Amino acid sequence: MRESSMNRQSRSLGWMIACVAGVAAPLLAGCPTARDIPPPPQDQPGGGTTDEKKAAAPFCGKVFSDPKTAKHNTCCLGPSAGILKPTDVATACGAAPASYLGEARDGDACRLYFQPASGDAGDSWVMLSHPVIAVGAPAPVRPDPLLPWRWKKVALRDAIGYQALSALNEPGLLEHQTILWAGRGRRIVGLHASKQLCTENQAQALLQRAIDAVP
Repeated sequence: MRESSMNRQSRSLGWMIACVAGVAAPLLAGCPTARDIPPPPQDQPGGGTTDEKKAAAPFCGKVFSDPKTAKHNTCCLGPSAGILKPTDVATACGAAPASYLGEARDGDACRLYFQPASGDAGDSWVMLSHPVIAVGAPAPVRPDPLLPWRWKKVALRDAIGYQALSALNEPGLLEHQTILWAGRGRRIVGLHASKQLCTENQAQALLQRAIDAVP
C-alpha cells in the first residue's frame, strides 16, 4: 500500500528530532543536514501528486475539428487511445509528419487526421478501434461473423489479419477506405484507413504496427 504523505513527513520529522537530540548518536554520521532533506511532496486535493495526475490525464497534443461542422471534437479516450501515434501513420502511409492535423474521438474509436495534398482534410484519416475481450470469453479468430461482409486473409507477423472485400449493407464504403481487422489472442484491433491517405498495402503495414503496439 502506498505510504501517505502525512506518514512520510512524520517519519522524516521523527528522524530529524532524534538526530538533534542525540538519540541517534551511534548513527550520527548518517543524520541529514538541511541541504540533504528533500522538500515534502506537493500533494494535490483529491489525492495523488502533480506528476501522478499528469500521468493519469490523457494527452493528445492537438484535436482535429472540421471547420465545416459545428461538432467540437475531443482527445481520444479508452483502450483505443494512443495505440497508433501520428508518426506511425506518417511512416507507414508516406505522409509528411508536419501534415498531421490532430486526433478526434469517434465513440470508442480514435481517428488521426492528416492534411492531404489535395482534397478535403475531413476525408483524410486513419481510425483505430480496440475492443476489450471479456475474461473467460473465447479469443476471436476472425471479424464478427454476424456482420454481412466478405473478408480475405492478409499476411501478418504473429497475428491473424483480414481485409474487407465487400460491405453488403453499406454500398460504396470500400471505394473510399480500406477496412482491416487483426487478432492476436485477446488483443484485437480494427483499422479503417482513408484511401486518400493510405494505399491498401500501406494500410496493411499500418495494421501490423497497430497489433504490435497493443499492450
